Amino acid sequence: MSVDEPGVSIVIPVHNGERFIARTLASAVAQTYDNLEVIVVDDGSTDGTATIVEAAMARNKRIRLFQMKKSGVAAARNYGISQAGKKLIAPLDADDLWHPEKITLQVKRLQTSSPEVGLVYCWSIAIDENDIIMPPITGLSRKSTAQGRVTVELAKGNFLENSSSALIRRSCIEAVGGYDIDLQPHGAEDWKLYLALSEICGFAVVPEYLVGYRESTGSLSKNVAGMAQSIELVGRWLIQKWPDLPEHIRRKREYGTYIYLARLALDNREFKSSFEYFKAGCQANPAGLLKSSNLVFGIRFLARVAGLSRTVLQECGLSTKVTFKEFQATRHTQLDF
Repeated sequence: MSVDEPGVSIVIPVHNGERFIARTLASAVAQTYDNLEVIVVDDGSTDGTATIVEAAMARNKRIRLFQMKKSGVAAARNYGISQAGKKLIAPLDADDLWHPEKITLQVKRLQTSSPEVGLVYCWSIAIDENDIIMPPITGLSRKSTAQGRVTVELAKGNFLENSSSALIRRSCIEAVGGYDIDLQPHGAEDWKLYLALSEICGFAVVPEYLVGYRESTGSLSKNVAGMAQSIELVGRWLIQKWPDLPEHIRRKREYGTYIYLARLALDNREFKSSFEYFKAGCQANPAGLLKSSNLVFGIRFLARVAGLSRTVLQECGLSTKVTFKEFQATRHTQLDF
């Protein structure tokens, strides 16, 4: 271990995560970066989560388990950070996967950035319950490369997309008070944290797909109504905090929010809600209707309503058979498409 290698604490909150927690832990301990620990906070699970984590602990001493009364994901994240022994925090959702070099690449980016940088993010790609990449790889949409002080970009929407894509200086998280435990329902607490961080530090990016973001039935992000309410609350807070933001930023945020919710609702087979969210997004930004990603969404919507199977979608090129592990070997960047 190099003396110049800063320590990283991976913080994993989990509630009834027995379906995926073993895969997520395997992804965490498979990191090529040596100076790290894995902190699992069991937020009142009633299934076999703790047993699975304890078995993993027996195999790898870098894993630590803490159990608490169910208090919500924000409180679990904050508790995990309070128990962290390292100066860098890498949040990881209990059903997501990482490329083995994620932490290595992010630490390197942090070390070569300005001292002002307090957060390094990377790109994510959606995976299903079987770790299969959900969008067609040849049709990947362009991702954000926003860097520096990114408050205005974040005001348009959470371009980091999820909680598993960031590496953050612990001192910065503590300076803004951590995740907001009073934001109810949960779902957009990561976006609010990123907004708060953007006021005190710069952001940097590793422009590679290093996170497999799980979109599975039953996940927190699939509680479409709750997620919509959480995003709305953060939006209200944002307007109160920065009342002079231009109208076009508000409209871009509305567009991005509605399209995101439309996709969540479609994956949850809430077809009416999906259509209504998509329509609202197009009303907020009519030009968005012409984006290729939205044209693909429209085709997928019709396919799902018609009850077409994933196999049929794969044959039509609207889905893929590539697993996240297979995808990792490519390390796609924005230059690849």
